[in-house]
Amino acid sequence: HVRLRGHSTQDSNKKHERTTYPSQLVPKAPKDKPRAPRAMSTFEELKRLSPIDELKSPTVHVIREVYETENAHETFELELDKALYAKADFIIIEPTRLGEETGRWIAVGNCLHKTALVSGVASVAAGLIWRDRLLVCAPLCAVSLFCTGLYTISWSYDPCVQYQVEKNPKSLSKVPNVNDFSSPIVLVYSSNTYSKYSHRLVTFLAGSYVAWRIYQIFK
Repeated sequence: HVRLRGHSTQDSNKKHERTTYPSQLVPKAPKDKPRAPRAMSTFEELKRLSPIDELKSPTVHVIREVYETENAHETFELELDKALYAKADFIIIEPTRLGEETGRWIAVGNCLHKTALVSGVASVAAGLIWRDRLLVCAPLCAVSLFCTGLYTISWSYDPCVQYQVEKNPKSLSKVPNVNDFSSPIVLVYSSNTYSKYSHRLVTFLAGSYVAWRIYQIFK
């Protein structure tokens, strides 16, 4: 009888023991892992690479007036050619003679371009206004043809025509290192694609119109 009672007591203790199930286990807090860098969106990438954020400083080529040899002027010219072919944004010419020669060359090219453009437009306009007076539009067309031909042969393929002499004091103040020289000639890069083809187109129209008028007269 005592054994049975002891056995029952042992069984009851087992019944009162707490049974732990897997669902009741308390999960451990996961360890913090280093976050991977977030991929940049296309908009953020374009914004980061925008010209405003990554603006390049303008290139400046300075030709200093240093007479080390007897052929210093030829050395200056070679240095200018190197800067022209490199397409520097600004070219500061300190030697007076080289600066004046370059300025005159650019001015003559500009004059030929404007003369060809104006005379070509005037030739077409005169031909449309005075249809029976070929002697008015033909000479203007001849001037346009001469200036365009001369410009094409001597200036069109010269890298110097892609530059203009800067004379505006406000614009000169923005050129780097320009205040280090007393009276330099400053060349500013400016693409001449529009000017190169504009007067050619006008001259072609003027020549075509005059040729058509001559054909109408002598047919």
